[in-house]
Amino acid sequence: MELRAYAKINLSLDVIGRRDDGYHNISSLMQDVGLYDVIKIEKCSKSGTKYKVAHCSICNADVYLCSNVDTIPTDDSNLAVKGARALLETMLADGRPEAEELRELSIYIDKRLPVAAGIAGGSGNGAVTMLGMNALAGYPYSLRELMTIGAKVGADVPYSLMMNAKKNEALLADLPGIEEAGVAAMIEGIGDIVEPVSPIHKYVILANPGVSVSTREAYEAIDSLRDYADESGLFTNQLEKYTLANCDKAAELKAFMQKELDADIVLMSGSGPTMVAYYEAEESAKRDYERVKSNLGDGCIRMWLTETGMQ
Repeated sequence: MELRAYAKINLSLDVIGRRDDGYHNISSLMQDVGLYDVIKIEKCSKSGTKYKVAHCSICNADVYLCSNVDTIPTDDSNLAVKGARALLETMLADGRPEAEELRELSIYIDKRLPVAAGIAGGSGNGAVTMLGMNALAGYPYSLRELMTIGAKVGADVPYSLMMNAKKNEALLADLPGIEEAGVAAMIEGIGDIVEPVSPIHKYVILANPGVSVSTREAYEAIDSLRDYADESGLFTNQLEKYTLANCDKAAELKAFMQKELDADIVLMSGSGPTMVAYYEAEESAKRDYERVKSNLGDGCIRMWLTETGMQ
C-alpha cells in the first residue's frame, strides 16, 4: 500500500481545561491541507528486504522502518510505529487471525512535511500506517474502530484517520464506514470526539520558520496561568499567545506575513510554529505567494501555496 499522509490545520483551537488524568479537553475545527508525506507499507520477509536487522519488534512482528530523512526516529518512538503497535496489540487482544498477515512489515516514510510544526505530520504518519496495515490485513476494523484505537496513539490521530481515509478514498474503498470520512471535523474531548462538518474552502499560504515547538510546554504554560478559553471562535488559537511569546522566529514570521501579505487573516496552526494565511480569492493567494517567496530573508523558512477544505 502506498498512501499519502496529509497534514491538517486548525481553523480554531480552544483549550477548555485540564483533566484529572493530565490531558486537556479542547474544541477545535480541523481541516485537511494539500501537503503530505508518502507512506509505503509492505508485507515482507527477511529474505525480501534489504535490511538485515528489524528496527523494532511489535508483538513478535518485525518492523523495518526507514525514511528519506534523518530528522525523524526510526525506532519505536516514531508515531508510525506507535500506530502499528496499537493496531497489532488490539488485533491480538481481539484474537484476530489477520494479525498473522502482518508478522513482517516494511514501512517507508517519504518525509516532505516539517517536523513538530503544528500540522500533525507525525500523527498523519501514524494514522496512514494504521489505515494501510488494516487494508493489508483485509479490513478487520471499521474507520470508527480504527479511530478508537488511534486515540491511544495521539490526540490528532483520530481526526487524521478520518481525514486521510477520505483523502485516500480511491485506495481504501473497501474500508467499512468510509462513507463517514470527511476532510473537516469538529474535535472535542482530548481529540477522541470527531464529528464531520461541512468544510470551509480557502486558499492558503503556509509558512514554517524551521524551528520546533513543544506542544507539552505550550499546554503547561496555559495550565500555569489557568488561561483557559471562556468561549470558542473561528480563526482563533489559544496556544498562539504562548508560542509567539516564547519563539522569536514564530513571532517574527507572523509579523512578516501580516505586514507583507494581503490575506484575510494569518493564524498559527496547532501549537505552531507554522503560520497559515487564509484567502477567499485564488488570484490574491497566488500573487502574494509569488511576491514574497523569494524575499523571506531567513533561508530556513519554507513556504507553500495550497488549499484547505477540499472535498
